[in-house]
Amino acid sequence: MRKTFKIIMAIFAIMVIIVVAFGAIILLDVAAYTATGLQTLTPTGISIGKAIVIYDPGLSGTAKGVADKVAVDLQTKSYTVTLAGIKSSAAGTMTGYNIIVIGGPVYAGGLASSAKGAVESLVLNNGQGAKIDVFGSGSGATSPEDIAQIRQSIPERSDETLQT
Repeated sequence: MRKTFKIIMAIFAIMVIIVVAFGAIILLDVAAYTATGLQTLTPTGISIGKAIVIYDPGLSGTAKGVADKVAVDLQTKSYTVTLAGIKSSAAGTMTGYNIIVIGGPVYAGGLASSAKGAVESLVLNNGQGAKIDVFGSGSGATSPEDIAQIRQSIPERSDETLQT
């Protein structure tokens, strides 16, 4: 009986440690600290403007894949695109761009804290007149209520330039 109780307590302790570890990863957005990549995509013809796509890769890397697709799409539309991880040097300098895109994973119904912080910073600085877009990647958020909750987690600009 005592041996069974010790085994149950050990399994319970391991489960608690796993839950706490995953909770810390999600809440502290640890994956964002690895996003230091920087890449410039130039159009094949004449550039019509500059764009920056800033991403938090998230735990699965899905948001990085979305950022890559957005950057390539802007490149095919003749923009010179800077694809920057959220912790890269370029992500801290969002001036001089015609288009700014910020995105990352959606955790617990809201944009990852690092991406949300970048959007908040941009909103406070008024985006320097650039067109701004925000994306989130995740699974399961398909109902109108889920989408509304995610939209509410993103700060809005007063001049209606922020697109969600």
